[in-house]
Amino acid sequence: MILLFVYGSLRRGMRNASLLRKARLIAEKAWISGTLYDTGYGYPGLVTGSKRVWGEVYQVSNQELRWIDQLEDYHGTGHPDNLYERITVTVRSPDRQYTAYTYVYVDADGLKERGMVIPEGDWVKYVRSRY
Repeated sequence: MILLFVYGSLRRGMRNASLLRKARLIAEKAWISGTLYDTGYGYPGLVTGSKRVWGEVYQVSNQELRWIDQLEDYHGTGHPDNLYERITVTVRSPDRQYTAYTYVYVDADGLKERGMVIPEGDWVKYVRSRY
């Protein structure tokens, strides 16, 4: 079983959510530790940190994971062309804890310099309040 934590454009109601239309939603209110930034390109970037980042957990197929890898510009662990790196994280929800994949922004230092921190760590709330 492949679990995936999504925090940005793949969340329900967001522009890339259709990629997960056949995936099984496991937890609709979940969080990980990190810091979420607005990249300025219409999607967020996650970097390591101690704040809460809100999202959802899905059970995905191998094919769905490959599609998400393409969306996230992930070419394999440590590949020099990666925009995001796929990592394993601990995800918490009100009633359970999961181990799942998620994607972290490779150029964390650049993002911290030019990006804006999303204070509540919730991309959906942020987008709806700004746009």
